[in-house]
Amino acid sequence: MRQNYFLAVCDILGFSGLVEKNSLDFVVDQALAWFRQSLSHSVHKNGFPGQVPPTSDLDRHERVGVAWFSDTLLFYTKQDTDDAVRDLLATVAWLVFETMLQGQTRVRAGVAYGEAFIDPTNSLFAGRPIVEAYQLEQVQQWSGGALAPSALNRVPEIARSGEFADWWLAKYDVPLKRGEILRTLALNWSQGIHHPLWRLRWSEASELPTPEDWKRDPSICEKFVNTKRFHETFCHECRRET
Repeated sequence: MRQNYFLAVCDILGFSGLVEKNSLDFVVDQALAWFRQSLSHSVHKNGFPGQVPPTSDLDRHERVGVAWFSDTLLFYTKQDTDDAVRDLLATVAWLVFETMLQGQTRVRAGVAYGEAFIDPTNSLFAGRPIVEAYQLEQVQQWSGGALAPSALNRVPEIARSGEFADWWLAKYDVPLKRGEILRTLALNWSQGIHHPLWRLRWSEASELPTPEDWKRDPSICEKFVNTKRFHETFCHECRRET
């Protein structure tokens, strides 16, 4: 259908490495099985599923649609309403948070708004906001999500302060590649409640990347540090423990 959509393009980070370094059985039966459970939970928010739900189950949400292509997901509003916009933002923020806890299939999202053609029955998805969201997703230097100017303008004025928890947004200077920043609203996935002892760590052995890690892959190290900085800025659970 041709209409205005509020949408998010999400990338499963490290997906190529996951596939290359593990057996196909592990990728399908464990990593992606857990991801499908988390995706369903993020969309429907009615309890974490005990079994891997069918992908068709995602379409049951009355306001948010989902399309999945390998390591890329597209979330879109089924109606151009504030309630649908809020539901989409909450869904993507939940997914970012849950994958952050699990740590194996983290995601990054760009969010945009505008006229597009979306026909899920025939797998047709086209429009400038999809391109805008994809381009914004690609240039971010972290795990998380940010709103493009078109999405920022679509969000109701009452939600732009980032002070309302049900909108899952925060004003932030989003880190981009080449040291640039984008002053916008970020998805405040840090609102998710986690165990008090959990911390966003580089590895089981180290909280932060080591000098050797920085030498080996400075870009990934920078992304992690930027992600951790955002979490520690906004996470009430972590600040309560410090």
